Amino acid sequence: MGLFNSIKTLFGNSDASPQKTHQDIEYKGFTITPSPIAEKGQYRVAGYIRKTIDGELQEHHFIRSDVCPSEQQALELTISKSQLFIDQMGERLFHS
Repeated sequence: MGLFNSIKTLFGNSDASPQKTHQDIEYKGFTITPSPIAEKGQYRVAGYIRKTIDGELQEHHFIRSDVCPSEQQALELTISKSQLFIDQMGERLFHS
Protein backbone atom coordinates (compact mmCIF):
# COMPACT_ATOMS: atom_id res chain seq x y z
CA MET A 1 0.00 0.00 0.00
CA GLY A 2 2.93 2.36 0.67
CA LEU A 3 4.08 2.24 -2.96
CA PHE A 4 0.56 2.98 -4.19
CA ASN A 5 0.27 6.00 -1.88
CA SER A 6 3.66 7.28 -3.05
CA ILE A 7 2.61 7.05 -6.69
CA LYS A 8 -0.75 8.65 -5.91
CA THR A 9 1.01 11.52 -4.13
CA LEU A 10 3.45 11.97 -7.01
CA PHE A 11 0.84 12.03 -9.80
CA GLY A 12 -2.41 12.97 -8.13
CA ASN A 13 -1.58 15.14 -5.16
CA SER A 14 -4.91 15.93 -3.52
CA ASP A 15 -3.22 18.61 -1.38
CA ALA A 16 -2.38 20.71 -4.44
CA SER A 17 -4.56 23.75 -5.01
CA PRO A 18 -5.92 24.45 -8.48
CA GLN A 19 -3.72 26.66 -10.58
CA LYS A 20 -4.52 30.31 -10.93
CA THR A 21 -2.98 32.13 -13.83
CA HIS A 22 -1.17 35.42 -13.54
CA GLN A 23 -0.47 38.27 -15.92
CA ASP A 24 1.08 37.25 -19.23
CA ILE A 25 4.67 38.24 -19.96
CA GLU A 26 5.80 38.85 -23.56
CA TYR A 27 9.32 37.65 -24.32
CA LYS A 28 10.93 37.43 -27.79
CA GLY A 29 7.58 36.86 -29.51
CA PHE A 30 6.46 34.24 -26.97
CA THR A 31 3.84 34.66 -24.26
CA ILE A 32 4.70 33.32 -20.80
CA THR A 33 1.80 32.72 -18.41
CA PRO A 34 3.10 31.84 -14.95
CA SER A 35 0.77 29.50 -13.02
CA PRO A 36 2.50 28.38 -9.80
CA ILE A 37 0.73 25.57 -7.98
CA ALA A 38 0.09 25.93 -4.23
CA GLU A 39 1.21 22.69 -2.66
CA LYS A 40 1.69 21.84 1.02
CA GLY A 41 2.46 25.43 2.03
CA GLN A 42 4.83 26.04 -0.87
CA TYR A 43 4.48 26.91 -4.55
CA ARG A 44 5.58 24.69 -7.42
CA VAL A 45 6.99 26.38 -10.53
CA ALA A 46 4.55 25.88 -13.42
CA GLY A 47 3.16 27.75 -16.37
CA TYR A 48 2.50 28.00 -20.08
CA ILE A 49 4.58 29.21 -23.00
CA ARG A 50 2.58 30.12 -26.11
CA LYS A 51 3.27 31.44 -29.58
CA THR A 52 1.22 31.72 -32.76
CA ILE A 53 3.11 30.07 -35.60
CA ASP A 54 1.70 30.07 -39.15
CA GLY A 55 -1.67 31.20 -37.78
CA GLU A 56 -1.90 28.37 -35.26
CA LEU A 57 -1.53 28.89 -31.51
CA GLN A 58 1.13 26.58 -30.08
CA GLU A 59 1.24 25.89 -26.35
CA HIS A 60 3.74 24.24 -24.03
CA HIS A 61 2.57 23.54 -20.47
CA PHE A 62 5.21 22.73 -17.88
CA ILE A 63 5.38 21.75 -14.22
CA ARG A 64 8.83 21.76 -12.65
CA SER A 65 10.13 20.05 -9.57
CA ASP A 66 11.23 23.42 -8.15
CA VAL A 67 9.25 24.67 -5.15
CA CYS A 68 9.44 28.07 -3.45
CA PRO A 69 8.26 29.26 -0.04
CA SER A 70 6.26 32.17 -1.54
CA GLU A 71 4.06 32.64 -4.57
CA GLN A 72 6.06 35.72 -5.61
CA GLN A 73 9.31 33.73 -5.64
CA ALA A 74 7.63 31.00 -7.69
CA LEU A 75 6.37 33.62 -10.17
CA GLU A 76 9.84 35.08 -10.57
CA LEU A 77 11.46 31.66 -10.97
CA THR A 78 8.78 30.57 -13.46
CA ILE A 79 9.46 33.63 -15.60
CA SER A 80 13.26 33.29 -15.49
CA LYS A 81 13.16 29.55 -16.26
CA SER A 82 10.69 30.16 -19.10
CA GLN A 83 12.94 32.83 -20.60
CA LEU A 84 15.94 30.50 -20.37
CA PHE A 85 13.96 27.69 -22.00
CA ILE A 86 12.89 30.02 -24.83
CA ASP A 87 16.50 31.16 -25.29
CA GLN A 88 17.70 27.56 -25.47
CA MET A 89 14.89 25.95 -27.48
CA GLY A 90 13.04 28.67 -29.37
CA GLU A 91 10.14 27.30 -31.41
CA ARG A 92 11.55 23.75 -31.09
CA LEU A 93 9.90 23.55 -27.66
CA PHE A 94 6.57 22.92 -29.44
CA HIS A 95 7.88 19.85 -31.28
CA SER A 96 7.88 16.50 -29.54
